[in-house]
Amino acid sequence: MDSVVIAEFAGYWLHRLLHSDKFPALSRGHLIHHFLIYGPRQSMRATEYLDATDNRTSVGNVGVEWLAPSAIILLFCWGAMALLGVPPLYQVLALCTLLGWPILMFSYLHDRMHIRNFWMTRVPLLRSWFLRARRLHDIHHRSVNSKGFMNTNFGIGFYFFDRFFQTMAKSHRRFNWEGYQAAIGRYGLEEMELLSLRGCSKARFHNKAGIKTASRNT
Repeated sequence: MDSVVIAEFAGYWLHRLLHSDKFPALSRGHLIHHFLIYGPRQSMRATEYLDATDNRTSVGNVGVEWLAPSAIILLFCWGAMALLGVPPLYQVLALCTLLGWPILMFSYLHDRMHIRNFWMTRVPLLRSWFLRARRLHDIHHRSVNSKGFMNTNFGIGFYFFDRFFQTMAKSHRRFNWEGYQAAIGRYGLEEMELLSLRGCSKARFHNKAGIKTASRNT
């Protein structure tokens, strides 16, 4: 149980880090997911998950922006347990939990929040929890401040650290287009990039890309 709480705590702060611009290269990789793949002009859900890690360093659908900090956290936790004299068996169990919980929450569950008709929506015992968590994640995608940062709902399945650190938002706000443009400019994100992302449908964005190109040529 302690390892689950630590994993959730680390996932919350890592997600906040990716939205902080402390490490711009990491933030840019994450914001491809936010502003291009599941951005304000796109639906929050598709028939299959549209992967933002195509053509970038990743393991499966987990990008280096998650992998590098996660590896540092795991090494730190392993070192701390070794210094405290935790028995090897408990070290292994703790590290497996610290690795498995984020994969379950921040990879598997997160991706399914962007898929239509996911099986949890049809299971009575899970439906209410999943739909509420998914709605809070949708709010996270739509909440941009005037500087172009997303600052609410950093949890995925559970949001108790959002409550504790006062980053919880329970309702949608009017989308901040000024903030959106600030983020696009800061990270050099252009919708034309979608044409190079294999996980997305080129047809979906063809008309918008054509309109932008035409406007630049006139």
